[in-house]
Amino acid sequence: MVTLKHAIKIAAPRAAIYRALTDIDAMRGWHLGTVDGAVAPGEVLTLAPKPDTHFSWRTEALEADSAVVQTAIEGTGSTIGKKLMFKLSDLDDGRCLVELTDGEWSESDPHLPFCNTHWGEALHNLKSYVEKA
Repeated sequence: MVTLKHAIKIAAPRAAIYRALTDIDAMRGWHLGTVDGAVAPGEVLTLAPKPDTHFSWRTEALEADSAVVQTAIEGTGSTIGKKLMFKLSDLDDGRCLVELTDGEWSESDPHLPFCNTHWGEALHNLKSYVEKA
């Protein structure tokens, strides 16, 4: 089994990045496609990067300005049941480290490389959005 791991350094305070990850209006500013729902414990966030593709994530836990933990409850392929986590931490140079994990994936899953590419692009969009704010 494989867990996707991504990380990016963003020149912005953790609070600003956390808001971009948890506020639906802010998410619409950087996420691919449409964004609906809510990011709150027990609530469902639905992301539709393309008109024929959507993923729904139930928020399991939030740690203010530090972490977001979600479980996929709807989506294409083998998405259902996967855990998604964003972890935010301060760096010595004033930037914030954003770490993302998404797993567990079968190494032979044909959707694995596409999801991996998607998360890389999404993190770069997040960086651009937050650093311009």
